[in-house]
Amino acid sequence: MQQVYRFGPAPEQPARHLFVFLHASGADARSMIPAAFKYQARFPSAALVVPSGFSLYPRDAGGQQWFSTRNLTDENRMARIAAILPRIEQLIRREQTNHRVPRERTVLIGYAQGGTVALETAKALPQLAGAVVAYSARFARLPRPGTRMDSRIHLVHGGYDSVVSRVYAERAARVLAGLRVPVTLDIIEDLGHALTHEAICRGSLRLLQGIYQRRRATLH
Repeated sequence: MQQVYRFGPAPEQPARHLFVFLHASGADARSMIPAAFKYQARFPSAALVVPSGFSLYPRDAGGQQWFSTRNLTDENRMARIAAILPRIEQLIRREQTNHRVPRERTVLIGYAQGGTVALETAKALPQLAGAVVAYSARFARLPRPGTRMDSRIHLVHGGYDSVVSRVYAERAARVLAGLRVPVTLDIIEDLGHALTHEAICRGSLRLLQGIYQRRRATLH
């Protein structure tokens, strides 16, 4: 049974945003709770949802994953993600209903495999979330010309990431900009494949800036 941790906004505040945190392959929901609390420090009116992956990670008795990494290749990665997207959509829509938060105030925040799932969710389901923050992640397949993406995308990547090369983030940023998708890219030069305090602060800052830019645009 899937474990889901939920944390409400600051006392006596209605939830104005919904943040859904997606962990890395081989980790679990608890691994994302420190990042979730750091985000809530910047967004005290946000409700936090931190679910576990859909299947067990075979090399770690306590680890989980969103899709199987067994014999994973560039050719079958997209199909494996597509197979779980209905469950991701069901999870997010349920939490949106429970917290009464609309799509445009829903944010998917993912690290590594969780970041890939967040990016592919935004690509396949453009009406599901207003923004994505993806750490050390990549698209399974880059968006094609004409792809509609309504989410703002914030990419944060380590310059020395040897697991998921920074090249994936750089290519994604160029493609998204070509599609006129609002995108930011932060390469943290001295960082490897890790979700550090600096990376979390950078991603949450870009999210905050994107929200304010959107508000200013609607006032004109």
